[in-house]
Amino acid sequence: MKKEWLIIFLLLLFTIPAAKALFIPGSYTSHDLTHHIMRQISMDKLLTEGQIPPKWSGELNNGYGYPVFLFNYPLPYLIGEVFHKAGFSFISSVKAVFVFSILISIIGMYLFLKELFQVRLAAILGAVFYLYAPIRFSNIYVSASVGAALAAGILPFVFYFMTVLSRQGLRNNLFKILSGSLSLGLLILSHNFTTLLFSPVILAFGGLLIWQSKEKFRVFRDFGAMFLLGLGMSAWFWLPAMVEKQYLHYDQYYKFFYKNQFISIPQLFHSPWGYGLSHPQNPNQGDMSYQLGLSQILVIIILIPVLWVFRKNREVREYGVFSLITFFIAVFMMIKTSQFVWEALPVLSIIQFPFRFSIVAVFGASLAAAVLIKYLPLKKLLFGGLLLIVLYANRNHYNINEVFKTGDEYYLTLTGITSPYGEDLPKWAKVMDKKPPGKLEFTSGFGEIRVTENKSTKVFAEVEVTNSGKLRFNQFFFPGWQIKIDGKNIQFDYLSDNKSYGLPIFDIEKGKHQILAEFKNTPIRNMAEIISVISVILWGGILCKLLIRK
Repeated sequence: MKKEWLIIFLLLLFTIPAAKALFIPGSYTSHDLTHHIMRQISMDKLLTEGQIPPKWSGELNNGYGYPVFLFNYPLPYLIGEVFHKAGFSFISSVKAVFVFSILISIIGMYLFLKELFQVRLAAILGAVFYLYAPIRFSNIYVSASVGAALAAGILPFVFYFMTVLSRQGLRNNLFKILSGSLSLGLLILSHNFTTLLFSPVILAFGGLLIWQSKEKFRVFRDFGAMFLLGLGMSAWFWLPAMVEKQYLHYDQYYKFFYKNQFISIPQLFHSPWGYGLSHPQNPNQGDMSYQLGLSQILVIIILIPVLWVFRKNREVREYGVFSLITFFIAVFMMIKTSQFVWEALPVLSIIQFPFRFSIVAVFGASLAAAVLIKYLPLKKLLFGGLLLIVLYANRNHYNINEVFKTGDEYYLTLTGITSPYGEDLPKWAKVMDKKPPGKLEFTSGFGEIRVTENKSTKVFAEVEVTNSGKLRFNQFFFPGWQIKIDGKNIQFDYLSDNKSYGLPIFDIEKGKHQILAEFKNTPIRNMAEIISVISVILWGGILCKLLIRK
């Protein structure tokens, strides 16, 4: 046990170069860091309002409303909120989530590979290969995708608990199922794109473990319980997001976006490290790097002849082939040759950038590095050589571009949208460049409006109408909005008036009235939350039973 803690400490030392730039005070220039800090601020405000789980921001899009957490993965900002409540600034809270993702990434991969191969050196090298890869540093320092970074950290724990479940018979199985389901649920909530990318890999790896096991039915049953619980606990997010995506601009911008984002094979071997936007087919427009990592490619190349030499060894054959297939399918999905697959599977369009498959290739290469250390002779020499190569090859990748010398005050003034094109806005809405005069305003007739409660999902106002006319509620309509006048639900229009851009308009009669606008759950959201509540109660009940029994 002491030796294991010593190795964990050693692994944490390896994270220092990877994370050191995040400790530089202030923000830094990147593709999306501003958006993520805005979401972190919004998460804090919505939780403070009592909106659980957070869905709709009444402040974003310049006060016209934005479904910020109906479709954007919430876990990074929930973790960031813990740091913020501990005294961190909003900027530091987001950066702390990046650091957290680095730490759990290397530990999780070590635990997974140690359980899989039972060789510490193999697990250490595979974990370092998983962290020290260009895509990992690109996610943190170039695109600043906090969701992708966090998902990469949580992912190894899903594989770890699957491996544990397949290896250790009936001993403490329920606790391992609970742990595995929690890791899967957290993965889904951390980044839906990464979850989609790895779903076939997780299922294929699960199939391999079932095939290897002498207790095939028991392992299949345990995996099924783990997956169902994980999907159930996270259903409150993924189920409405999947169903209600039809109401968004998303497909308008991203349905065929991937067609101009395919990578060439030479770019995967070498492309200069830079901080520009992604223009793989027009490199003169940007200088983002698309390299997979020479060290990652090297271990894949070495593994191919090793597989031939050890072809009679079942374990080498199965894990080696799995890592090669994972790597090469990921590479295939990044190049233009795979376009027919993208066209045949429309769900892939939400991934946007084929280069995102590089994290899958890196996972396969990390597994390959561990296979080499376990089965080749001269383990310590090979370990030292590959370790030096992977660290040296990534020496220029873990740095920020420029420090953005500003504090939270700057980000607190930003009330626009938290996506590049407004793709998360309803189809009938648009990006607004100035704030409305109030949550309610007359479009015809006149009177006095006094708003007494103004929250993102609840607006209450007292209105004295001098001349009958029409009132406009200055929040973009999205399924769930209801408006009451004097306690009675009313019908409103949000499409026929071209000047309203999807804002609800309704008639108001002369006299004094009370108006209540509330953002309620739709049937699909109610169903999803019921599934999650039942799953969490079941999860907690089983855990309590285990603890009491123990």
